[in-house]
Amino acid sequence: MKSFTLIKSLPFLSFLLLLVSCGGGGGGGGGNAGGPAYVISTSIPTVKSANYPSNWTSAGVNVTPPSVSPVVDTYNDGSLVTTQDGSSVKPFSQTTLASQAISDPNAYVASGTLTYNLIWGTPDKNGPGYASNFPVASTATKLSAPLGFMGIAVSGQSSITSAPTVTTPSSDVLNSWNAGWTGKGVNVLFIDGYSSINTCNMNSSNTCHGVVTMMTTNLAAPGAALFGLDASTIGTSFSGAAKNGNGGGNLTSPVIINAVNVSVTANAWCNNGCGITPSDASYAAMIASTANFNSAYVNALSGTSNISNLTNLGNAVITKSAGNDKLDSKYDVTTLALANNSNIASRLLIVGALDKNGSVSNPATIAYYSNYAGATTGIANRFVVANGNAPYAAGGVGINGHSAPGGEMGTSFSAPLVAGYAAVVMQKFPNLDAVKTSSIILDTARYDTLSCNPNCSPSIYGAGEASLSRALAPVGRLR
Repeated sequence: MKSFTLIKSLPFLSFLLLLVSCGGGGGGGGGNAGGPAYVISTSIPTVKSANYPSNWTSAGVNVTPPSVSPVVDTYNDGSLVTTQDGSSVKPFSQTTLASQAISDPNAYVASGTLTYNLIWGTPDKNGPGYASNFPVASTATKLSAPLGFMGIAVSGQSSITSAPTVTTPSSDVLNSWNAGWTGKGVNVLFIDGYSSINTCNMNSSNTCHGVVTMMTTNLAAPGAALFGLDASTIGTSFSGAAKNGNGGGNLTSPVIINAVNVSVTANAWCNNGCGITPSDASYAAMIASTANFNSAYVNALSGTSNISNLTNLGNAVITKSAGNDKLDSKYDVTTLALANNSNIASRLLIVGALDKNGSVSNPATIAYYSNYAGATTGIANRFVVANGNAPYAAGGVGINGHSAPGGEMGTSFSAPLVAGYAAVVMQKFPNLDAVKTSSIILDTARYDTLSCNPNCSPSIYGAGEASLSRALAPVGRLR
């Protein structure tokens, strides 16, 4: 038996400053001793939109990022003082830009105690090409060629040489690709089930699980580079070799990892949405019996384990599937262990499942099987939800030559979707660290695409549905 379980503002006003010199001295006639009045007018920042030339996808043609005019105080004596210019020394105030509805400043923005460097990276010229594979917003589209993950072909069901039919990404994803945000330059690691990947069979306990999670991220961030590490190598530490997610070969040189998806866990109480809460004694026993397994995860994702040719794990965004038991997420003891570690918690996103991609006109609800945010603050504060359906249509995909059944679902697939969002955000804002990237995804999550709106419970939905469009334009929503 394997040692892991696969889990399917106020307005900005010009103001008047009056400086008055007070008359002094004793005795005698005071007279009018008032000083001059100084009028200060404060400029209102304006945004100049990004410029995408009609031929920007061709070589040598670059997109001009947006720019925001500085905030300048002008005195009536002619002196000028720049108070906000988007530099690291004088960042724009989140409140200032929010009040002007400026969503994409391409500059430093200060919000609360954090300053976010939102200077753009380079858009991917292949982005519109990816989007063109999905010319109409339908439930599924047949791709032009097979896909491949870990050396395994994802094809049409009838032949490994035919193209698969996959679920059309959400409009948020397609819009991001058309703008050049595909996750290019970002490296995502999958800790998943890869021990039997070469012989995986979709009809045998879903041994192709690690392929499907990679596929889910790829269909959100097709420009990202993917890597795999077999979860069954976990004992008290990781062993074995990380592999290239494309051909499946062992890595021969170090790779900087920017995001990690974990869709495996140490336990499952029923893994089918039974919703039966374990007893306190059973829960305590589960925590104790899986301590070594979860310690290995914590050590690896804190960067204290030496995993061959993988670097930066202690500074990567981590997405973790919440579990499929229809319980408080604290009962997924791997989730609990990660949330309880101070180094990991600040960059952790725990992801529950929705029945579909939500929209204002067609809202989603939490999937019947999904674990929910719960009452543990350290988990609920890091919790978002996303579509939990596998990214292919029934009857449309063959994996490793085996027909994939339809209707597959689980938080295993909602978590890598959010990992894809994180990769796209990190491409657009490459100067953000993992803490700020995950904070943006939490800050910009939404309730208005959920059927529970306007009465969504944070103990069920956490911060709400992860929103790629909002995360790519975070000003106005940063905390």
